[in-house]
Amino acid sequence: MSISLPNHRHTTAVIHLDHLSHNYHLLKGAIDPDLFFCPMIKANGYGHGDVEIALRLQKEGVQTMGVGLIEEGLLLRENGVNSELLVFGIFDQAGAREIIKWNFTPVLSLWEQIDTLEQLAEKPVSVHLKFDTGMHRLGFVWGDAQKLFERLNRSSKIKVKGICTHLHTAEDMVSLGGKSEEQLERFGEVERIFAPLRPISHSLNSAGLMSFIHLQKQNAEKGIHVTLNQGVRPGLALYGYSPLPPAQSHLDLKPVMSLRSQVVRYHTLQKGEGASYNHTWKAKRPTILAVIPIGYADGYHRLLSNKAEVLFDGVRVPLVGNVCMDYVMADVTDVVQKKSLSPYQNQEVTLFGYDSKGNLLPASELAQKSQTITWEILTSIGERVPRSIQAEKSKVESQKKEVSQ
Repeated sequence: MSISLPNHRHTTAVIHLDHLSHNYHLLKGAIDPDLFFCPMIKANGYGHGDVEIALRLQKEGVQTMGVGLIEEGLLLRENGVNSELLVFGIFDQAGAREIIKWNFTPVLSLWEQIDTLEQLAEKPVSVHLKFDTGMHRLGFVWGDAQKLFERLNRSSKIKVKGICTHLHTAEDMVSLGGKSEEQLERFGEVERIFAPLRPISHSLNSAGLMSFIHLQKQNAEKGIHVTLNQGVRPGLALYGYSPLPPAQSHLDLKPVMSLRSQVVRYHTLQKGEGASYNHTWKAKRPTILAVIPIGYADGYHRLLSNKAEVLFDGVRVPLVGNVCMDYVMADVTDVVQKKSLSPYQNQEVTLFGYDSKGNLLPASELAQKSQTITWEILTSIGERVPRSIQAEKSKVESQKKEVSQ
């Protein structure tokens, strides 16, 4: 849901749609082609631009996508997305009217939602039912499955098209006896009860899917309670990052977003001089600082102050001083050395993702340094940063490499 603004400061989130397609085909190819596959487009496509992401996936043939809010679904419909849209959020009576009007497929979590739809629907509404098997966020109590089945089996207004649950620690699917195994055993009971309705069944998020792939690679899938009919709802992996450690991540995923800017000014500091608010960093030698127009108002976290690195002319350089609202500063001394600064005017800087030379600085690294998760790094990039849609692979980025620390 990004807004369109002129980009006078040349700070941009480049969205590589070819990488999106690459990731989609990898993930889709890792499961049975007949299994339910629902890419998650919520939260502005994980910060990438939901309309552009959805239209590309629709072009790839994706039949179902997931959103968190009715408002997100409305925006996609208004911009030409005709695929089935699962709405996972809670809704009231007004929301139910929009769901019916726009032919959304609601994912029900509350008994009240059933009552509302039955009151308003003039013809049967297809729904998915979400069951709480341990997340304790949304979903019907899994122990109420029989009572829910009996209620909906006689309903003339609601057609149960699917059932689902959400794994709270899907990373532990690689080990027997974990919380995921417990959740899936509970969900298996729900599947047994609803079997007469032949619903779609889905439970695997990115971590669950990647764990399942790892189990397959290790020939250990028979030791975990993941049935062959489990559909998937990939989120983070679709956008190029695995939630699992590298040793358990077997797919060559490609980050879809590259956050780039340009240097607007250089400063030459003497030993002992400081930079940015409170001078939390001071030069230990004669230093050349590059000022870069992006800050915490754009979603580049202040927690990265004096911790992160950026790519400058293809080389990792340290970010120094406190992150400001609109600017950050980087020590580029080792790259520029004693050379003239003229060749470095308007020099591209990459905050994460790929630079235009194909070097990679992963967003996951920023997440580790700011003690958060990759999801938050991606979704934090705000509306002040225009999304620049790159539909096809550039010649430079055809040879990508990760810059070592």
